[in-house]
Amino acid sequence: MPTTLDDIAREMAISDLHDKAVMARATEEQAVFVFVEGDSEEAAIPLLLSNAIDMETLGVKIANYNGHGNLRAALRLLRLTLSHARPVVVTYDNDPASIQSVSKCEKQNLLGELAYLLPIPAETVVSYPSGHVGRSFEESFPVETFLNAAFADDILATHVVTQRARFESQFDPALPWLRQLQRFAAELGSKGWSTRKRSLAEAMAKGCDQLPPTYVRLVTLLQEVRA
Repeated sequence: MPTTLDDIAREMAISDLHDKAVMARATEEQAVFVFVEGDSEEAAIPLLLSNAIDMETLGVKIANYNGHGNLRAALRLLRLTLSHARPVVVTYDNDPASIQSVSKCEKQNLLGELAYLLPIPAETVVSYPSGHVGRSFEESFPVETFLNAAFADDILATHVVTQRARFESQFDPALPWLRQLQRFAAELGSKGWSTRKRSLAEAMAKGCDQLPPTYVRLVTLLQEVRA
């Protein structure tokens, strides 16, 4: 039976689908994993990166290890899989507890040659009782971005939102931001809003006029690793 134009078109379409599937699998097999510490980072970092790079083309995959205490277990699991030969960017809060967890991973040789460490944020501004000067996720954004995102009706109760000026008058950017906000909200009778931390993270990511320096570093690191 002679080949018709429809037959040729069908074969070309099948070939195109096959090529796309092969490329998609190749990208997955050569993925660059970005380990993030929690739900806030898992929600915000893809939003931030998508404005600067094509995550799918670079093969960037976000993996949430759910708290610094789980980092060692996540890295051990990675070493037991085929993924151990893939590059991993390990992000973590620049606070005493997270830094201690990373140090334990280093001592146990869980961080191989393909592991790249990046504290979030990279800058050190907030002081902790231990004397460590660092920051955590919320402080990787400009203060105004944090305040604008936090004092919104879908994050804090309305009666707390109306007290923004009062909060700002006593707010100290050299101390942990989220802790101050939690204490302030609790004093006004608003408790349990910490379950909205993920929403707060998304709001901060969407509210940035420019990519914060920490995430500029992350973008550069991902491009270098992929190259």
